Amino acid sequence: MLLSAVLACALLIPVTAEEAHASDQPRIVKVGYTDSEGLLAKNDDGTYEGYTYDYLMRVAQFTGWSFEFVEAEGDNANERALRLLEMLDNGEVDIEGSMSYSAALAEMYEYPENSYGSAHTALFAPNIHATVSKTNLFTRSELRVAILATAKKRRAELEYYCDQNGINLVTVECSTTQELLDKTLTGEADVFLEIDVNIFDGFHIVSSFAGRPFFFAAPKGERSIIDELDATIDRINQSNPQLQETLYKKHFLPSEDNYDLTSAELRYARNYKTLRVGVLTDRPPLQSFDPETGEFKGVTKGILEYLSKHTGLSFEMVSIPRYDDLATALREENIDIVAGVNDDDNTEIDKIVAMTAPYMTTSILLVYNKFVDPDRLDGKSIALLWDQAETAPEGAPVQLYDTIEECLEAVNSGEVDYTYGTSYTTPYYLNIDELSNILYLPTSTQSIDICFGLAQPVDPDLLVILNKALRSLNSAQLDSIIYDNSLIDQDEQINLFIKDHLGEFALACISLLVLIIVLLALYLRSRMHAARAVREENLRFQELYRLANEQFFEYSIKSDTLRISKSKSLLSSSYVDDATSMDDGSSYVSYENARQLIKHSANPELLDAFTSPSNAVTEVLCHEEANPDKDRKWIRITSHFVEDDAGKPISVIGKIANIDDEMREKMDLSERAHHDGLTGLLNWQTFQETAGELLSNGTAGAVLVVDTDDFKGVNDTYGHLAGDRALQQTAAALTAAFRPQDLIGRLGGDEFAICVNGRIDDERLASACAGIVKRGVTFTDQYGTEHEVTLSIGGVELHGKIASYQSAYRQADKALYRAKAGGKNRFVIGSYQAE
Repeated sequence: MLLSAVLACALLIPVTAEEAHASDQPRIVKVGYTDSEGLLAKNDDGTYEGYTYDYLMRVAQFTGWSFEFVEAEGDNANERALRLLEMLDNGEVDIEGSMSYSAALAEMYEYPENSYGSAHTALFAPNIHATVSKTNLFTRSELRVAILATAKKRRAELEYYCDQNGINLVTVECSTTQELLDKTLTGEADVFLEIDVNIFDGFHIVSSFAGRPFFFAAPKGERSIIDELDATIDRINQSNPQLQETLYKKHFLPSEDNYDLTSAELRYARNYKTLRVGVLTDRPPLQSFDPETGEFKGVTKGILEYLSKHTGLSFEMVSIPRYDDLATALREENIDIVAGVNDDDNTEIDKIVAMTAPYMTTSILLVYNKFVDPDRLDGKSIALLWDQAETAPEGAPVQLYDTIEECLEAVNSGEVDYTYGTSYTTPYYLNIDELSNILYLPTSTQSIDICFGLAQPVDPDLLVILNKALRSLNSAQLDSIIYDNSLIDQDEQINLFIKDHLGEFALACISLLVLIIVLLALYLRSRMHAARAVREENLRFQELYRLANEQFFEYSIKSDTLRISKSKSLLSSSYVDDATSMDDGSSYVSYENARQLIKHSANPELLDAFTSPSNAVTEVLCHEEANPDKDRKWIRITSHFVEDDAGKPISVIGKIANIDDEMREKMDLSERAHHDGLTGLLNWQTFQETAGELLSNGTAGAVLVVDTDDFKGVNDTYGHLAGDRALQQTAAALTAAFRPQDLIGRLGGDEFAICVNGRIDDERLASACAGIVKRGVTFTDQYGTEHEVTLSIGGVELHGKIASYQSAYRQADKALYRAKAGGKNRFVIGSYQAE
């Protein structure tokens, strides 16, 4: 390890382009974890979530790191926890989160100075039928706490907490976490003791204490990643000091809202009398009565159905006629609840009814005649519903109406100047009525809540039941109710449209009929032109097939028939037999029983390409039909399925092209790129890459470096051409001495290298080297006279060891140096020593 670090420093100058590029790559940090809701958990779609995950994403913003999450496996929580620590001990992961700190653990792992969160001992109470809350925790006569018998540290923290707050503690001993939950739910315990970062469905935290930080940790000795992580946490704390608190609230503070009715409340609601619900005015789509059937409809109806289903209450709808005041109307009609009451600043209505929790929110709109200036409404006349007379602006002329529709019609006709509507009701009437003289504007950015009003005097138990039921209505349920009950009936829309635009509708129908006739005539004419164009196109393609150096084909799956164009044949008769072909007079030749004919060629790729292509393009070697005895030729078959409307394949179409020149040029270029031009051996780069792979996975048997003795004298005495022949003969001698699978390369000049692929015993390696040295290399000069040069060999045996190329080469080169120093024309083989 130390030597590797020294080598890394030595190679810093000069830095190669390849190394500089590699340093730009983002670091991939392996993070060990166990699946824990709230901290770090994997979703069904493969994404992650949790406190630790969110925090690491913030770290990535500063460091540019990317993370690979490695889950610890195990049959239970204890096994997974032990496996997690084992992964950290073995260096299988770079970091782990949620680690507590102690002096003993600090001896085993690397910790940063900064934590990234805190966990607390906490008391959990059930969401339903809880007897303990944040407000009565300290005033109870006793507090029964379910606790694990093994939780000694948390027990001490609980006892101290209760002692400091004057709480009479009674413990309920448990052996498993599930027992904690069960005894709390059954009422044997009021709360249970756990850690606040552990989330339990159906429970919420009533108190937490004794906080302790948690950290990231790395394997012992890996300070670099911990130091960078520590610096990043410090930067995050400076730039966003509230991050840890924000993430804690997001992931570890489940909602304690509890709107479920108790069993007593449900019994009370089911036994309650039928409530008379008064509807003051028609305000669709909020609430209205059908003028023909008298059926109550609108969003309020959907809300009442929801209340009836979830509480057991029953309701009777009553249309309230016009009275002089609301209090009289409720008293005379014996109304229990008023539907669709605006919870605004009207204090008069608060004396008559008690508002429930809202079930809908809307905005108030100023609706005015388009000839009225909305900025100058002082003294202008206003239209109001009869039950809203007291909301009129001071001094304004007021006209009272029974329905909002009458108010809008009065504004549209100019009878009054303006009125007020809601963001639901006003657009509704504008869609179904001809109110072309109306404009509207929002009165403010504030919204108005729509509630039920319980007639005074109020039954407080009933008010609690209605409020809890309404607050349990989530946004998705409310949206569904509004959508189902606020749409204008489609038949009503069509009837209104036809009634209002009868002349335009008749003209549109006549125009549409004429258009259909014209389009039909144009369609028939275009089909005739298209058919003629297709025939001409087919003729042109027939000629094109004959000119192109390609063949086109179609294979019918049902009839097992192959049709090939009559252009220049690129397939050998060994694949398709002309004796079985049928000439139908077209530009194609047909072959029946095509699958069997092609199968006889014993070429599965060809059969697959023609009859069931798994790849869009298939390149194969085959004989040229005209000269089957010549070398095989490369062809490319491009094909794909044709499917029917149901997606079932019915045929295969494609083309056949001659790519022999292209493929041979490509193979020639590949050969030149990887081999030395003079000797035909691997060039130095290819040898280094392939030998490096063998060395890195431990399958290299030995590495040898071979040098021609006194080669400079050969060039100086006999010339460079003779020197080239000497190098070629050296390459031939090395190739003959080793196996085909062994790697032999020319490193440059008169230096060669061999990497033995696989294990080799000492005697066999020594015998091969001795044979090379003994025989030497014979070459001829420009006059044909033979000369001889000797070879020196240095090498190392690996014996299955894993090594880097640089390390193995360096030791082999040192052995070569010893062979040279010992008089040349000899070999020195040593054993590889790990650096």
